[in-house]
Amino acid sequence: MPFTLLRAALQASILWACSASIGAANQYHLLGFVGQLCTHEPYCFELLVEPEYDAGLGNRITVHYASTTAIFDPENYELTLAQSNIIPGSHLRLLITGDATGETQDYHASVIWIGD
Repeated sequence: MPFTLLRAALQASILWACSASIGAANQYHLLGFVGQLCTHEPYCFELLVEPEYDAGLGNRITVHYASTTAIFDPENYELTLAQSNIIPGSHLRLLITGDATGETQDYHASVIWIGD
């Protein structure tokens, strides 16, 4: 019973923190699958966005993440970059921010939930 309460409190605090940051400009909440990893850059992948969550961004976007990204497993345990194991086919829920770079629009993930 105490574990259930602790887990509920953790989920509520994560959702509260994320909802506070969702109001930021150019920030989006998406669901999708990892299509492929970026070939010349670590911690980068192509996200195949689920149609009902495309937020007008399109169905394929490039997402970057780093040590500043909060990454959680399906049980809401926070992971390090080395533990994250994001591979093609991974189902993800993300909070991303637009990152204009030259002619393309890339995105940076602030929060990633794996297998959600």
